[in-house]
Amino acid sequence: MLACAMAGGCRREPEPAAPPPPPPRVKQVFHLNPYERDFGYSQAVLIDKTLYVSGSMAVDRSGKLVAPGDMAGQLRAAYENVRLTLAAHGVTFDEVVRETIYTTDMAALLKAADLRFEYYDKDRLPATSWVEVRRLIDPGFLVEVEVTAELP
Repeated sequence: MLACAMAGGCRREPEPAAPPPPPPRVKQVFHLNPYERDFGYSQAVLIDKTLYVSGSMAVDRSGKLVAPGDMAGQLRAAYENVRLTLAAHGVTFDEVVRETIYTTDMAALLKAADLRFEYYDKDRLPATSWVEVRRLIDPGFLVEVEVTAELP
């Protein structure tokens, strides 16, 4: 960059220093159950103070389907798995800011939807999307709940 004065001529000024790069973001993965690693996914990923929780389904600790054919039972089991993942990171459903529910039967989900209020405060619900899909990873699964939480 050149700086010129009226009577004194021009001189070269040093280029402004580039700002330092931002600190690297640390990615921490979390497995709720041992089979997740074998299957090839993480139940949650924490970056800075944002926790991304994978779609949680109605499974027990060994990965077996819970409440076959029962939307309310599967939804409750999925929320319990989300609760365990949140608790492992020291937070509750109060810190959930985004939720996506995938279902193979929207009518059944709508009938069971009020049980969400066992987990969320009605006055502090997250941004939510409900999506009907043809099928989930196993034909016995009726619902999958995915959330994003902001840690304090």
